[in-house]
Amino acid sequence: MPLSPTFSEKSFGDLPGWDEDDHLAAFAAFKRSAFHVLAKPYRTGSLGVDFNAFAGAYTEARSVSPASRSAARSFFERHFVPALVAAENGGGGLVTGFY
Repeated sequence: MPLSPTFSEKSFGDLPGWDEDDHLAAFAAFKRSAFHVLAKPYRTGSLGVDFNAFAGAYTEARSVSPASRSAARSFFERHFVPALVAAENGGGGLVTGFY
């Protein structure tokens, strides 16, 4: 039987390197994904994710172009919640992200 992950909400300040990351470059990649899903939508529930949860972020991303890293950072902080993901048995695992 597969193990279920547990999620613990964290703050962006808990993410190592968050203050130094290039949020403008990350936003550009996310915006490309926001247009990609118009042509080829993700299946809701694939990969265990309800892709409708991204709808607001995708809609905004298609219509804005942040002028600074701090504006791009604010975008991510408005639309996402960082979480610590752990296996229910306390073991390690691998989590990948995409955008």
